[in-house]
Amino acid sequence: MKISSHTQARARDFHVNLFINAACMSAYISKKRIFVSVMKKILFGIIAAAILFSCSSHRNAVVPQPEVRTVIVEKKIGNAVSNEDLMILGMLRQGCRNFSTSPMYSTDTWEGRLQLRLTELCNDPMFRNSQLGMVLYDITDGRYLFTVNGEQRMRPASCQKLVTAIAAIELLGCGYSYVPRIEKAGEGWCWDDDITSQMPYSARRRMGITDVLALMMKDSDNKMAESLFWQLSASGGGKPGSLLSVVSSIESVLCRAGIPKGSGYRIADGSGLSLYNYITPQMLNALLVYAWSREETRSLLFPSLPIGGVDGTLKKRFIGTCACNNIFAKTGTVTGVSSLSGYANGGNGHVISFCIINQGIESGAMGRAFQDRVCVALTER
Repeated sequence: MKISSHTQARARDFHVNLFINAACMSAYISKKRIFVSVMKKILFGIIAAAILFSCSSHRNAVVPQPEVRTVIVEKKIGNAVSNEDLMILGMLRQGCRNFSTSPMYSTDTWEGRLQLRLTELCNDPMFRNSQLGMVLYDITDGRYLFTVNGEQRMRPASCQKLVTAIAAIELLGCGYSYVPRIEKAGEGWCWDDDITSQMPYSARRRMGITDVLALMMKDSDNKMAESLFWQLSASGGGKPGSLLSVVSSIESVLCRAGIPKGSGYRIADGSGLSLYNYITPQMLNALLVYAWSREETRSLLFPSLPIGGVDGTLKKRFIGTCACNNIFAKTGTVTGVSSLSGYANGGNGHVISFCIINQGIESGAMGRAFQDRVCVALTER
């Protein structure tokens, strides 16, 4: 997947930042020179050019950027800087900052309205002391719609089950069956989860991968996820029961999806209970896009996902909204983390993949409320 539009947007904002910093520095330099009035005219000319440049760049930018921070060297240069000048510079700096974080989206298009709504949601006060990682990708058009901290390492919670499921489908195939069992707890598990009180675990019957996926994804069954995870240890000819063998097998699938080793992820278990799991929203979204492109993988994965307002862990969410029956995604919750990743029937009629991770939140309800608002915006026509 190409991210040229993403890179271009960052480059444009980088140049705007240079303009703004140059303008602010000019004001200080002007204090030491005779031509103060001339320098002020130049200052306002540079800022006007920066604003015009930013306008043109945001028309094509599909990725809102973090706040552009101006750097003002607050020290005296020659004569003392007056309080009046500092006040003017402060106003200019705040004005440029506000403008740089207010992208101009056209409300004449579905995409523009979506991006405007998402930008509003991302300005929620909850993000003053919590982290957000989010990627929205239009699979039909093959381009990004919106990203926030897409390359940030974050804990996926039960969205880790997507990694396990996709790897298992790719490596084991639709005809695979086994007797689900797990014999030990994973490293770094959240011990308040009920799976730890049921160790060791062994199912009473042989199950096909389709049945395992239904329980593991719809109901977020951790035991099924862990049992399937350990089945991957021998799929690549490695030592059975070896975490290294499992991780190596999963990494082979990630590489197929264009996610190389060293991309900021760490795999510690198959359920997402471990606090040692790390992914990036960009990585998980790329894996979802890859899975969609593979007919067999899609045919097994998609039916296993909870449907908004219909079944599984999404049964009570999105009811009475346009997201009902249009969101197909895996939920995730561990202490301080809430996540939602999967597919959506976009309001533009396209298939959209997405990954949303809220981290450092006071409660799971806070993260779910944000995710629900994003999904409603995503599916609204």
